[in-house]
Amino acid sequence: MLDGFVAFLDDYLADRGFHGLLKAGLGILAFGSVLSAAFGSVAVKAAGLTIAALYVLGSLILLARGQAVLRRKVERREGLLTYYCDLIYEEIHPLWRIDRWEEDVDVAKNGDVTASIVVHAMAQRDELRFFRVRLGSKWDQPMSSRRKVRVSVSSIEVDGTGGTRYERTSNWLPDGRLEILVHLRSTLLKKGDEVRLRLDVVWPQKAAPLMRFGEPDEFVMRVGNPLAYVSYRVAFPAGFDVRCDVIGLHRGDNYTLTTSSSTGNRAIVQLQAQDVGADRSFGMRLDLR
Repeated sequence: MLDGFVAFLDDYLADRGFHGLLKAGLGILAFGSVLSAAFGSVAVKAAGLTIAALYVLGSLILLARGQAVLRRKVERREGLLTYYCDLIYEEIHPLWRIDRWEEDVDVAKNGDVTASIVVHAMAQRDELRFFRVRLGSKWDQPMSSRRKVRVSVSSIEVDGTGGTRYERTSNWLPDGRLEILVHLRSTLLKKGDEVRLRLDVVWPQKAAPLMRFGEPDEFVMRVGNPLAYVSYRVAFPAGFDVRCDVIGLHRGDNYTLTTSSSTGNRAIVQLQAQDVGADRSFGMRLDLR
């Protein structure tokens, strides 16, 4: 019954707006004053409480609708920005060459993930104004969970210099990956200039298949250009026994895959590789025992 009333009030607000709600409230108050002449002040109080409840509920519905409309507008515009940046990549590729990728991942018992990613990239064109990174999980998370993902981007701090944040926009791609565009508006780059970025990522439920559902999970990355060095380190809560296999790297490739324990009996799996070829997907398959 309550759901039906809220739906009715939502439709009413959509048609009449807040002014319509005000008129309805005044009508209830006038009706209450008529009843009070016959039954006393109790009817007036009841009318006042009804009006207050309507205004609170109506205000919440209007705020929720306004927030939803604003979110849809932002998502559409960020989607358009992603589309036009993709056109630029396709027309004058390559724009960047990533030389080093160092990723440290901390996995919580409930599957939440926090990660720190350090990227060393070199410009392949003059006057580049944005840098693109794509991140993803290996399962189809619901949109309600995706909206909780948070990413901040900054420069690398060295000897007290750096560490300032960059403006960034993001958009979810049809394949479930999150595309992050880092905007370098105040940096005039020339071909051969290096950019070093740090991405701090909070990703709820990213490792849920492994930690909550007990299924093996893959921690994989893909590079379009040759990669000089990569370090992919995943740390687990204390007491978990982790097993691992390498993905996409073979005998003859320059890599190591190791497991170790840190202080506090936390299992750590680390993949390190050098001179990874272009257009390759590689990483680790992890399982718990």
